[in-house]
Amino acid sequence: MPLAAVVAAGLLLFAVPRLLSEPPPAAAGEIRAVVRVIAPDGNTVPAAGSVVWIAEPGPPASEAAKPTLASKSKRFDPRVLVVPAGTTVTFPNDDPIYHNVFSPSGKDAFDLGLYRNGASKSKTFTTPGLVRIYCNIHPQMAAYLLVVDGPLFALADAAGNADLAGVPAGRRPVRVWDERGGDWSGFAEVAAGKTTALSVLLDGSAFRETPHKNKHGRDYPPPGDDDTRY
Repeated sequence: MPLAAVVAAGLLLFAVPRLLSEPPPAAAGEIRAVVRVIAPDGNTVPAAGSVVWIAEPGPPASEAAKPTLASKSKRFDPRVLVVPAGTTVTFPNDDPIYHNVFSPSGKDAFDLGLYRNGASKSKTFTTPGLVRIYCNIHPQMAAYLLVVDGPLFALADAAGNADLAGVPAGRRPVRVWDERGGDWSGFAEVAAGKTTALSVLLDGSAFRETPHKNKHGRDYPPPGDDDTRY
């Protein structure tokens, strides 16, 4: 037998056990969720901006992925941000004035202090849950950072639709959150190569937007003459 054939045969024999020892990729399907919410006026409307996710641990967040929650036009952009646990989020100030970023939310409470235009600070979020983000200077600035268990999540569009692809087949725990309708949890039976429909109705009839306190737990002072500087 020629030497080249002997070498090729040896490489093949070496590769076969490795290939046989590697588990096949998990079969996956898709969840197509439609989320609606009962509004305070009693009408049922699409839950735009709600979050749908698979409540199961996943691989660690990529160090290269650093989502951004910016201070812009005296608002936070975006208003709702979803990240897997372990993600570092950057908070740039894109306004020509000073801003502060803080949260009073439990284990993820933090205060990034006061910083100027062009500056950026960051924080790593390790605990799954809802983090409410505020600015200590501007009471109208509010955002929601949802830290989820794994990498499978989606934000609902204007029609309340949220698609989750690559969901492992089987009975999967699903959670939903909406600013007005709160939390929902349930299960979805996911079939490999198929789309599972999920309809969720949240009750936001009692929702009322209320002012939040500043980082000292007090009411915000009225705007002053230096409002354009701050």
